[in-house]
This record gives sequence, structure tokens and C-alpha cells, in this order.
Amino acid sequence: MKRDISQLRNHPFEAIVIGGGIHGASIFYQLAAGGLQVALIEKDDFGSGTSANCLKILHSGLRYLQHLNLKRIRESIRSRKYFMQMAPHLLRPMPCIMPTYGLGIEGKPVMAIALALFDIISCDRNQGAPAGNRVGHGRILSRQECLDIGPGIKPEGLTGAALWYDDIIINTERMTLAFIKEAMRHNAACANYLKADKIVITNKQVKGVQVTDQQNGETFVVQSPLVINAAGPWLEELQRKSLQFPTTEDLAKGVNIVVDKALFPGYGVGLAGTSDYVDQDAALKRSKRLFFFAPWQDKTIIGTTYKYTANQDADRTVTGDDIDDLLKEVNAIYPPAELTRKDVIFSHTGLVPAHRPQTQDRGKAAPQVVKHSQVIDHEQQDGVRGLMTIEGVKYTTAPAIAHDVEQLLIAKNIISKDKRTGRHCPAAVCHPHSFTDQGLIDTYGKRFPHIEKAYGPDCIEIFRIMAEDEAATGYLRVSPPLLRAEVIHIVRAEMAMKLADVVLRRTDCGTTGCPTRQELQEIAGIMANERGWDAAAIDREVDGVLSHYRNILGIDA
Repeated sequence: MKRDISQLRNHPFEAIVIGGGIHGASIFYQLAAGGLQVALIEKDDFGSGTSANCLKILHSGLRYLQHLNLKRIRESIRSRKYFMQMAPHLLRPMPCIMPTYGLGIEGKPVMAIALALFDIISCDRNQGAPAGNRVGHGRILSRQECLDIGPGIKPEGLTGAALWYDDIIINTERMTLAFIKEAMRHNAACANYLKADKIVITNKQVKGVQVTDQQNGETFVVQSPLVINAAGPWLEELQRKSLQFPTTEDLAKGVNIVVDKALFPGYGVGLAGTSDYVDQDAALKRSKRLFFFAPWQDKTIIGTTYKYTANQDADRTVTGDDIDDLLKEVNAIYPPAELTRKDVIFSHTGLVPAHRPQTQDRGKAAPQVVKHSQVIDHEQQDGVRGLMTIEGVKYTTAPAIAHDVEQLLIAKNIISKDKRTGRHCPAAVCHPHSFTDQGLIDTYGKRFPHIEKAYGPDCIEIFRIMAEDEAATGYLRVSPPLLRAEVIHIVRAEMAMKLADVVLRRTDCGTTGCPTRQELQEIAGIMANERGWDAAAIDREVDGVLSHYRNILGIDA
């Protein structure tokens, strides 16, 4: 997967997808597998926007019973199968609990009924899943079992807990990348750091997308009669520049934090917050917003707080107040956490679609986040042919939305069922190992087990680099492990253009805490050999990553 701008500049496509988050990536793959000549353009790096702001949880759909939303439950189950088939090595089953109190919506009887209903609705969840990815049935825990998992859970009125299974995504950015890389194996084209300036529309027919290469400032038009706009929070900006009406009501900023403590080892835990909150879309209404604790890399991801945005660019940053608000809430609902700013080693933020507040005071209004993703066909809405807008709301359901897009294009005779080149398939089946490959796995797989877990079948490419140069087996970081060969592979085969792409997205080197300047310089030095950077460029890249922690993530670097 190499960045070849000439291919985009000189070649007309049957479809263009704008946006390299999980929705754009999964649609990109679906169309490429559908036999279309398709291009994907992303203004920053793949998976660097709202898709990076998640608890790394692949939701089972249980929570949507509160909304009596069977459609969304089935979407979640369907998407889980797609994720499982695309990159099973990046998923792990995760038992989750929610404490039970009283006899109402938070009580054992109601939760027992919910778990039983969910088991019936999701009876095919494990269909086709590898043995290690199969999840169990939900059940009710006793009071003591609940306290064994979370000794500091509020004991007053506690009757037990509901237990169910979601999945933890080891690296959500690599999962997003998996869809993009698989699309490229279907002869598609893509580029990061290629900004969509506007959609070119003539006489209500799409002609392509005007883009600017942010690596050199060159502007040109990528030609296509079909554009699918999956630009996330930048939808409105692109629509305005393309002289379209906006499709998004409002935006809310969501914030999660990563703390250097394993608060509930091995379990995801949902706890009610302290502030009153009513979900207007819920049929069965809780009085408090739920905060979730997800175990990851011997640390804990906690979220989510929401605020209406005031300024799109400013609200991509996590402020000290954002972090303090979350810490205050966590310490109130789980006092043994005793979290301080020093415990916060990383943060996520993203802008998500929300309904307009019913009050003029946006600062105090509790955002009502949109629950359903939308696929908008502009030929039906405003007569523009060849234009679709995707308003995605959940990482979990993105592949199901991509499937809906494909079905819409089949109905329009844009995709032919006879033209399809394949469907989602297990990576090991798509890319079987040769005898030589197996030898590399036997030689290096046992020495470096984290490689196969992180890269799946692409581990072979890294092992080949090691076989050619023993120095490439050297560690750049031990925890989490990062090898020189990984960085070389990421630059050569995964379109990493900046140091931040390696540190913050292709690996967990930086998402588990800020590396030291020396570590960043060593990584940048390897990239410099591949990309031709000089000493000044290395310093700029390192300073850029450290600045990102301070000014975007709100972390003392």
C-alpha cells in the first residue's frame, strides 16, 4: 500500500469515498470488493479523526434494548461478523458487568429479562467466529461476585450485577487500516493527507472531487461520477464549499481518557454517573448517564463525556477542564480509583452528530447524541445525481452501514452482483501462508509473538525484513514492544507519512503514554532512512508529536 498521487490525478474512477475513518474505510472496501474502480481520500491520516475516539469496544448491541431498537442490535451483530472476518487477530471477547439496584430498570429482574431477550435476538453472534473469539451467554451475578470484580462499587442497595460479553478491539486504528489494505488488494487507490476542497457538481451531476495534496500543495480534480461523502464532522464544511445544504443538525464533542491503572482487570464495567441525564430516544429511561471502564493493555479507558461544540477546530482538543470533569466524575462514582491528572496518560476526542439543544445555553445543555447512522441519497433528497452522504454515529456499526450503501448501489445498477470480486473473508483464508512463510513464522513468531497478534497475516512482511537484516529485530521500546522492522514495514507498506502516524496509529507505542524524546528520535531516525529526512526534519517530527500531546491531548509531555 503505497501513496501514489499520480494514479489519482491521471485515472478516472467509478466511485470516490471521502474520509478515511471507519465508515469511509469499510465503504471503500465494500465497493472495491463489489468490483468498482474506487478511490479513497483522507485529509489527515487514516483513522485519525472521530474514529480514534472510542473506548475500543465492539458493542454487542445489548444496550440498545433500552431503546427497543432491534434494528440497531442486528446491525451490531452483523458488523461484529464483518470485523471478525476482516481482522480476528485484533479482537478479544470482553466480559462486561453493570451493577443492579432495586427492582426497576437497574434491577435484577429487568436485567435478567434483557439478557434472555438479547441471547435470543443474538443467537447467531458466534456464527463463523474462530474458537478464541466466541463469546458466552449473559447471566446475573450475585452481590458478592459483583464486589469481587469491583470492591469499590457503591454497596448501598446493591443486589448483584448483569454480565454480558462485548469485544475489545486491541487497536482500532489498525482495524480501520485493515479495511483499507484489503480494499487495496482489490486494485483500489487511496491517499492520506489529500484534502477534499469541494465536490465538483455540474448541472446537478457529480463530476469528481477537487483535492489538495497536503504534502506539496498541488491541487487537482479526481474524476468520478459517484462521490460518497463520509467526512464525519467535516461534512458541513465540505457541503458548504460544494454549495450544498447541510445534513447534520449539530455536533457534540466526546472525550475519553486512558489512565495508567487497571481498575477492573479483565472486565468492562458500566457505572451510573452523578448528574441527571435523560436520553430522549430511550423507551426505558435511566436517570443518569452511563460511564464505561474498558480494560486495555493493563490500563483503563474511561468515557464518555459530551459537550456541544462551539468551534470545530478548537473542539478537536482535550482541555484540562475536559480531563478534570471526567476525573471528578470517576472519583465520585468509584472512589477507590483515586485518579489524578498524573494518572492520565492519553486521551481521545471526536465530534459526533447530535440533535440541536432545546435551550439557548449550549454550554449547559446535555447533548442528545444521534443514535442512527444515515445514508443520504442526494438524488432523492435534492436531485443531485451521483452523490451520497454518510452520517455515521458508531464505530461498531460501520460495516453494516457499508453493506447498506452497497445494496443501494446494486439497486441503482451501479454495482452488478455478477461483478463482485469477493466478500469479507478470514484473513488467513484470503492470504494463505506458503511453506517458506511458515518457516519465517516458526523462526520469528516465537521470538516476537506480539507481531502476529498486531499484524495478522501481514506479519510475514515484517518477518521477511528481519530475515534480510538481523539488526531489524532490535527493540525500540519494550513495553509495549516495538521493533525496528515494524517501523520499516509501516513506512514501506502502510503509508505512514509522519512520525505521529507510526506512534499514534499504526502502533500502540504512543497511545499507552508519551514516549521519551530519545525514543521518538530513534523511531524518527528509522523513518528518515526510508523517507529521506534530514536532521531538521527529524526534529520537526519529534516536536510535532510532543506538541500533539500537550496541545491536542491535554497531556503533560
